[in-house]
Amino acid sequence: MRFFKHLFSLLFYLAVLLGGMWGYENVPTFQTKVNIVAAATQNTIANIKSTITGESSQSQQTSTATSSDSNTSSGRWTKNSATIYINIKNQTLNEAMQEAIANWNATGAFTFTIVSNKKAANIIATTMSKDNQAAGLTDMSINTTTGYFMSGHVYLNSAYLLNAEYGYSKQRIVNTAEHELGHAIGLSHSNAISVMQPAGSNYTIQQRDINAVNKLYSTSSSSSSK
Repeated sequence: MRFFKHLFSLLFYLAVLLGGMWGYENVPTFQTKVNIVAAATQNTIANIKSTITGESSQSQQTSTATSSDSNTSSGRWTKNSATIYINIKNQTLNEAMQEAIANWNATGAFTFTIVSNKKAANIIATTMSKDNQAAGLTDMSINTTTGYFMSGHVYLNSAYLLNAEYGYSKQRIVNTAEHELGHAIGLSHSNAISVMQPAGSNYTIQQRDINAVNKLYSTSSSSSSK
């Protein structure tokens, strides 16, 4: 009898695991919730590690109509390049992210390399579906000792970008992806005509944005130079 109880428990947990894996791959809303919980867990672990070692903390940037403007960067990569894994099932948002990556790469100021192995990525690009007044979200983990990014997540909010009520054209969706990638590079908001304008979707990459990236990566990290 005990054997059958253990067998039943094993089969139950196996079914839950397989169901969860299927849901993550096939149900966008479930995938979004898992990604958000995973990001929150990563944040908690990073904060605990920061408390113990003083080596890392988190920097978060969002693109919203009410975000405050900042003229300084909160972090950067050791060099002007990063690997990125795209985990976006929706074709419109996937194509927008790939176009945004291509547009940043075309500037020559920063290079994103798309990888097929999630573990090899510095940045994970995915989606969320949340009514939080943000068309996108960028969550970066930064080493406070050196000022360099360690990893990051870029989210496109399908609840806004794919809702006809908000009127996002294909170009505005691409602009939003460029904006979030700008945060992942290390750029902060700007009230000028810029892809980094707080609204996040009004402009594509401008020359001032390219200049800002070149300036950011022409010197050592501000934290490491102290």
